[in-house]
Formats: sequence, structure tokens, C-alpha cells
Amino acid sequence: MDIETLLKLQEEDRLLRSLKHESMVVLPARRNDAKKRLAMAQEAVKKAEAANIAAENEYKRFQHDYTLSHQKMRRAEQNASYWSSSRSVNAAQAEYTTASANAAQAEASAARAAQNLTPTERRLSAAQAFEAEEAAAVQKILDDLNARKESLEAEITRVQERVNALAETIEPTLLNYYIRVTMTRWPCIVELNRDTSVCSGCDMAQPVSVKQALIAEEKNPSGTLIYCPSCGRILY
Repeated sequence: MDIETLLKLQEEDRLLRSLKHESMVVLPARRNDAKKRLAMAQEAVKKAEAANIAAENEYKRFQHDYTLSHQKMRRAEQNASYWSSSRSVNAAQAEYTTASANAAQAEASAARAAQNLTPTERRLSAAQAFEAEEAAAVQKILDDLNARKESLEAEITRVQERVNALAETIEPTLLNYYIRVTMTRWPCIVELNRDTSVCSGCDMAQPVSVKQALIAEEKNPSGTLIYCPSCGRILY
């Protein structure tokens, strides 16, 4: 068996593994990151909306209190004009004074609420603009990922076809051995360091006989494959 054919198969397998890893691991991870990025922008909008609603409700509440206080003031003025006894007039005036103080307080509170409302509206507007920008950016990322996914699938198909074509030229028993080893040890075919007799797959020093067998096979190719006694990988 020509070791070069096995090396070509391994190289195509290496490319296939890389493409599948990108397709099944890298792209989904990037897709999730993009979705998380958009989710964070959407969450910021929700918080800004909640803060703005709270500010609006506070403003409306103080406006309502201000309106009620003015209604009480008008009612107290009417009562003062209708009642003739000094006691009734004094009660109406006291009611008017209390309502007037409450109205002033409600008016001041409404003014402060209005001031608080403006920043929340600005934050909401900024959050919505940011969300729109993020949505566009994330959509661009997703479109690019979809395009890359299609490209990867096409490339995986082409590489798989080359792998299958090479596999057909390899003796079945050897092919099964190659497949079995690649399931637990990668790469399956590794170089033996000629100076140190160390297998580059398991980093174990091998007997001199292994190096001698490799050198002999290189000088007089017979199709015999040399295996690492330590890890079982095919040596070249």
C-alpha cells in the first residue's frame, strides 16, 4: 500500500473535520452570540420603557393631585360665599388654605416629575435607536453566517466525495484499521523522527528496529506499512 495515498486521505480527513467543526460548532456559537447581543439591546429597551412608564405615571399622579386640590379650593371658595356664620366661613377658609397648600405641593411635585420624565424619554429614545442599530448589525451577521453555512455544506460535500474516492483505492482491512485508529487517536499517520526514533504521535522512543524497517521500506518499497508499537499509529 502506498503511504502517500494514506497521507492524502488523512489530509482530506483533516480538512473535512475542520469544515464540520466550523459548521456544527463555530457557526452555531457565533449565531448564539449574535442573538444574545440583540437580546441585550432589547432588554435595555424594556428597562428604558419601564422607567419611562414609571415617570409618566408619577407625573400623571401629581397632576391628578394638583387638579383635586384646585377643585377643593374652588369648593371652599363657594362654601365661604354661601355660608353666613363666622364659624362656617372660618372652616371654609381653613379648607381653602389646606387645599391651596396641597395644590402648591402637587404642582411642585408635578414639575419635578416632568423634569424626571424628560431624561427617561431620552434614554428610551436612545435605547430604541441602539436596538435598531443592533438589529441591523445582528441581521447582517446572521445573513453572513447563513451564507457561510451554505458554502461550508457545499465544500463538505466536495471533500467527502474526495475522501470516498480515496477510500475506494485502499484495501478494506487497512481502511478499517485506519478508521478505527482515527476514532481514538488523531492523526492516524505520523512521522517517526529519524534522529531520535521518537513517534510524533505518542512522543515515545521506539526500538531501532522500527526505524530500520522504515528506512528499508523507503529504499525498497514493498507496500508494507510500519506501525508504532506504542500507540498503533501508521508511521512514515
